[in-house]
Amino acid sequence: MKLKVGLPTYDEFVAEGRITYPGGRAESLRIRSRSGRSISSSWAVFKPSPLGKPFGRFHVERWEMVGLYPDITEAITVAGRVGGTYRIWVEGWGGPMEVVADGKRMVVESPFTFSGRIRTETWVGRGFHWERKEVALYEGTFHAHAWGDGVKVVLETDVERYVAAVAASEMHPNAPAEALKAQAVAARTNLVRTAGKHHPNEPYDICAEDHCQVFRGFHILDENIVRTVGETAGWVLTYGGEPIEARYSKSCGGITETFSVVWGEVDRPYSPSFRDWSVDEGYDASTEEGFRQFYAVEDSFCNVSFPPIENLYRWEVSYTHDEMARMLEPLGVGKVLALVAEGRGRSGRIHTLRVVGDRCERTVKGEYAIRELLGKPFLPSSAFIVDNDGERFILRGMGWGHGVGMCQMGAIGMALGGHDYRSILRHYYRGASMERMWHR
Repeated sequence: MKLKVGLPTYDEFVAEGRITYPGGRAESLRIRSRSGRSISSSWAVFKPSPLGKPFGRFHVERWEMVGLYPDITEAITVAGRVGGTYRIWVEGWGGPMEVVADGKRMVVESPFTFSGRIRTETWVGRGFHWERKEVALYEGTFHAHAWGDGVKVVLETDVERYVAAVAASEMHPNAPAEALKAQAVAARTNLVRTAGKHHPNEPYDICAEDHCQVFRGFHILDENIVRTVGETAGWVLTYGGEPIEARYSKSCGGITETFSVVWGEVDRPYSPSFRDWSVDEGYDASTEEGFRQFYAVEDSFCNVSFPPIENLYRWEVSYTHDEMARMLEPLGVGKVLALVAEGRGRSGRIHTLRVVGDRCERTVKGEYAIRELLGKPFLPSSAFIVDNDGERFILRGMGWGHGVGMCQMGAIGMALGGHDYRSILRHYYRGASMERMWHR
């Protein structure tokens, strides 16, 4: 079974390897856009409708478009009002490209299709604090599209090979086998649930970045990973007969979070907020007092030492008053006097932050927006408290990521403690069932 994966957008796509294209073969390939168009992005809001357009590669839903909105906050508000969903909507792609294959220059219209086994430099974690470039290996059929001034390459590959690479990308190739299996089931479930929906007007099923699931390529695979993940082939998590939204993040910080806190959507019964431990002692970090009390707690599955991954169970960053003023300058509040958490989830994640300045006050809504605003370039999570010692704002935080669903560090901790992948999945996706969608 084949899947189309949208790789990161390149200013110029450069690859080396064994390449076959219409009319020839090459060992090097360079592709640049010549479309002259500009890409525009907005947010589309859809509501469920039996007469709407079908979306989805594996799990089809019918949606009717409500409208396009330039601001994600507005889109979230409208989606909540109509009981629907919001998705990125990209326009302007396509058009001519310049292709140079082993020095032979061609001008072609999008898409330019080629196949082979290639290596190319690509982005990982773009826009986040772990952002970096690495040389990736890809293999399969490729479709290159002009994407404004850039190039978007779509890889067509086997579904289970993709899942194995996502499990190794999202967790770590050296993670314990049972944790990798749990990650593979969660990744496959998300694929089945979301393919063809997160990018409804773009020429691929799912993207290779954090927006969908991280797919770094096949260079991180070995026989052990393929064999381990292959033991879960075809299995997905369901609730009420439908594949769940099997969200996951690096570290919940000791308490998982709910959908409504992070995405403003209706909470999912299979992803409640609970202690990432064998017992739930009733800790609630939604108040500053509760947060400070729980900050000292060490007993959590995700408070584990696994050297290949930085453990951000607890973290701290600080900014001088001048640094904070520069960071928050777009808000126009002037000198920053205080950061006040107006709303938190049970995990301590702030969803509404009031910024008090000497000119005025502003309210920032959304876990993602808060992390983007206060990070360089991105804060590990929005679960933090703020102390001001007169010279610096000190942010003391918990966890890495949104905290909904499976805690990946917690899954590693459980696996190291002897839990198998099915018990890991039962722990993080409460009440979900395992069903097999296909066989290898």
